[in-house]
Amino acid sequence: MIPSTKNKDILFVIDHLKGGGAEIMLLNLADQLYARGYTIHIITLLDINNYQQRTAKFHLYCAEISTQFVGGKLLIDKALHPSEVNKLTAMIEHIQPDAIMITIWYAYLTLPYIQHPNLWIWSQGDILPEFEKTYNPIKFFRNIYKQRIFTLKFKQIFSNRNIIVLNTDLQQKYKALLENINIHVIYNGLLTSQIPPNTQYQKLWDICYVGRLSPSKQVEHAIIAFSQSKLSGKMVIVGDGDRKNKLLKLVKKLGLQERVIFTGWVENPQQYIQQSKVLVLPSRTEGFGLVIGEALLYGTPVVAYHCSQGIAYQLYTADMQRGLVKPNDLHALKNALEDVIQHPYHIPENIAARYSIEHMTDAFIQLID
Repeated sequence: MIPSTKNKDILFVIDHLKGGGAEIMLLNLADQLYARGYTIHIITLLDINNYQQRTAKFHLYCAEISTQFVGGKLLIDKALHPSEVNKLTAMIEHIQPDAIMITIWYAYLTLPYIQHPNLWIWSQGDILPEFEKTYNPIKFFRNIYKQRIFTLKFKQIFSNRNIIVLNTDLQQKYKALLENINIHVIYNGLLTSQIPPNTQYQKLWDICYVGRLSPSKQVEHAIIAFSQSKLSGKMVIVGDGDRKNKLLKLVKKLGLQERVIFTGWVENPQQYIQQSKVLVLPSRTEGFGLVIGEALLYGTPVVAYHCSQGIAYQLYTADMQRGLVKPNDLHALKNALEDVIQHPYHIPENIAARYSIEHMTDAFIQLID
């Protein structure tokens, strides 16, 4: 463990603290830095904080940025109003941070307005994902045009920066696209000391999904695979988001209203994970997939699309790789869910060592301190 030699001020800039794996990861890291003597400041662009008790020891500020800026497509021309720039600048000048960490989506767009010698981007997912495949010729050529526009904007914002990513796929991709970047891979860590001993829970659910209900998570793939499987139990979907209404309509269309249950946002989904035979993560793109590690530590196997090296890093044994599925292959997803539920793979006893948040914190301090 690397101790703090001086009480330094670390500033995180983030969209909001509504809830989600990326926000939880930020708070976990902030907790670790705080425990080592750092003073933690968090600027949110929107005034949303579902972690009031947990963030009470930090210094929180809200930049009150317009929802037009914090919404819609990321890599398009957006500009802060001069009054918003002045407010953001005044906050940073008041804090006088020793290091600034910009993370999670629209906060990246504040980069052109922030000048600091120790400024870092923490990319907790692919900032420039590929468009979904389409056989519609109009959409196909429109996507090619959009991809070029987004790539130019991506290069404009993220070249000449210090960047931290979650897997080697992103490291290689960003190196190929961006100029003059200082880029490092730091895998996510978990609070393994807070993971309870594996106890036998009644398995109430065949399948559990935990996370945002957004297009990139492709929860509909899990629902369709469940409907096509031989499984006779129930599926629980823990989370909330813009995609919820479409998913509810899909469940109704498939006649699964009694078998697919939506809980909404839950601050601590541990119980649902432990009561499930398998956790599913059918994301189109995923930097690391924090919920995978949580499920494995709880003793629940995971089936996930092999959409990044960060996913494969976690399902790393030959037996666990039965849970790795070719992206967007619904038939393979169905088969893997059936296989892992009927014949659960072995989760190594020393799995916690792979998720040391202390090692993760050490790696961050080496870069930003």
